[in-house]
Amino acid sequence: MQDPSGVVSYGYTENAKAYLKSYLITLLLTACAVIIGVIIGFSLAILHFSKFKTLNFIIDEYIDIIRGTPVILQLMIFAFVIFTFIDNLYAAILALGLNSSAYIAEIVRSGINSVDKGQMEAARAMGLDYKTSMKEIILPQATKNILPALANEFISLFKETSVVGFISVIDITMQSQSLQAVLYNPKPIIFTGLVYYVSVKIFSYFAKKLELRMNKND
Repeated sequence: MQDPSGVVSYGYTENAKAYLKSYLITLLLTACAVIIGVIIGFSLAILHFSKFKTLNFIIDEYIDIIRGTPVILQLMIFAFVIFTFIDNLYAAILALGLNSSAYIAEIVRSGINSVDKGQMEAARAMGLDYKTSMKEIILPQATKNILPALANEFISLFKETSVVGFISVIDITMQSQSLQAVLYNPKPIIFTGLVYYVSVKIFSYFAKKLELRMNKND
C-alpha cells in the first residue's frame, strides 16, 4: 500500500481482509457441498442396487440430468427459480452439493461393482442381512478402491466453486475480479491462480497420505 508521501507499507489492508473472507467462503462452499455430495451420492449408489426398477430409473435420470447440464445453469436455476427465498450462498451450496452427488454416486457404484461378488454371497451365507453385509463388508472395501477418484472429485468441486460469482456469491475468483477492476492491476487474478494451485497441492497431499494409510492398514 502506498501513502500520499510515496512511502510503501505492507499491512493487513481492507482488500486483504475482503480477499481472506472470500477464500473462507470458497472453503465453506466446498466443505458443505462435499458433505451433501457424499451423503446423497453414497445413498443413491446403494439404493441403485435395489430391485425396484422405478427407483433405479429415477436415480438414473437424476444422475443424467445433473451430469448433462452445465453447473452454471444449475446454479442459476437454484438461485433464481427454485430457491429465490434464501440467500444465494445457500443456493450455491445446495446446487454444488447435488451436482457433486451425481458424480459421487457413479464413483461409489463403480467401487461397489469392483468388489468381488463372492464377498456379498459369503456374507449372506454367514447369516448377515443385505444392509449389514453392505455396511460391514462391501462399503469398506469399495471406499478404499474409490478413494483416489473421490479425492479428484473433491478437488474438482473446489475449483468449480469459482463459478458462483454468476449468482453474486463473492468467492475468491469474484473477489479477485473486483479487486482487479478497482486497482486496474492484474495481480489479484494472478494471485488467485496461485492460491488455487497451492490449495489443490495441499489437498492432494493429504488425500495421498490418507490413501497410503488406508492401504497400510490392509
